[in-house]
Amino acid sequence: MNYKLYTLVDITHTGQKRYEHGKESAWQKEQNFNTMLQTLGLRSNIHYNIGPQLLEVGGKLVGFDTEEVIRVWRFDWHTEQDLYSIDDDPVAFLKQDFNLIPYINRLDELLDQKIPVFTTSDPGKNIVFFLKQ
Repeated sequence: MNYKLYTLVDITHTGQKRYEHGKESAWQKEQNFNTMLQTLGLRSNIHYNIGPQLLEVGGKLVGFDTEEVIRVWRFDWHTEQDLYSIDDDPVAFLKQDFNLIPYINRLDELLDQKIPVFTTSDPGKNIVFFLKQ
């Protein structure tokens, strides 16, 4: 099963594993990336080929409630089985798992979130999931 997500949260995979003076931002971005991977891994072993990609795209095109061009991070992964679906929603468990998970904000996001948690429903949705066809 192939999936993708778009988020307004900076989940850049920097590779900065340690907290070092002068590299705080890179370490914080890596922490957000790790949070995303660990949350995806709650239900499955995931596989991916490349890290998150930064895009600037119309919000409606990727599932957000705005026509404006926004900065989003896209991440693609796959699993061996369908482990995220409930009834007719193929990403229902992803929405449940990610909702209210904290992250580090004020990195390279364009929109400042008042409460730094992933939100999977409106108002204030900052992450969306799709089963790739």
